[in-house]
Amino acid sequence: MAPREINLGFMSMRNATLPERAAAAAQAGFDGIALRADRWGETLKSGWNGPRIRTLLDAHGLRVSEIEPLRLLRDDLLDTVVEMVQALDVPRVQVTPPIDGTRVDLAAAAQWLHQAALRLPGTQLAIEFLPPTDVPDAPAALRLIEQAGGAPNLGLCVDSWHVFRGGGLASLAGLDAARVHAIQINDGPLGATVPDYIEDCIRFRVPCGHGAFDLSGFMRLLPAATPINVEVINETLDRLPLAELAQLLYTSTVATLQACGRR
Repeated sequence: MAPREINLGFMSMRNATLPERAAAAAQAGFDGIALRADRWGETLKSGWNGPRIRTLLDAHGLRVSEIEPLRLLRDDLLDTVVEMVQALDVPRVQVTPPIDGTRVDLAAAAQWLHQAALRLPGTQLAIEFLPPTDVPDAPAALRLIEQAGGAPNLGLCVDSWHVFRGGGLASLAGLDAARVHAIQINDGPLGATVPDYIEDCIRFRVPCGHGAFDLSGFMRLLPAATPINVEVINETLDRLPLAELAQLLYTSTVATLQACGRR
């Protein structure tokens, strides 16, 4: 079996320019990089259109692995994502509930998700569940997919942080492999460092093997070939040289996958 795809999440290198991100990711060994839908306008204004991005990534042997995040019920972001997918031939889009505490009408969200799946029939839409939202865990995300009509391109983005800080490994038991479209991997302490959930997860994630998560148990419950997106968001790591950061994230992820036989 060929080694699985390992990509660099956008927020792991949130302050880098596109050329810096591409160079560091390629040097470290990543297969692709993620781009943000909510920054696409800025990207275009800075001169980075689809053809120019493709040329840059081709030169580094990379691709755009996923677009993040498409927020539920955000028609403006959906229009942007459709444009990005067409311009960059992106295979996956991460879909999330709002992170600002806004409640979600799940019936309306299901209808919207159904339409999104129709607009992007050749693209995987991977729903990332977030414990403090109305889609808190994998079972809730699967119910939303069923309510949305269950199109085959609808699935899950399973983030280790949201599993260990949410429903735990038991919430992943019995998952249909066909519904797991992406895995976001990171490590961290089992308890919160600061009370606010979102603040905690964008400041204190650590590379694989540097925290307390049972990542071997996590990976054994998930499909062996699903692409990996390394999402380690840490304000201390933000200060590292980009090449050093990318290498740390890649090497620690590969070591963790190899240790549990999931490389």
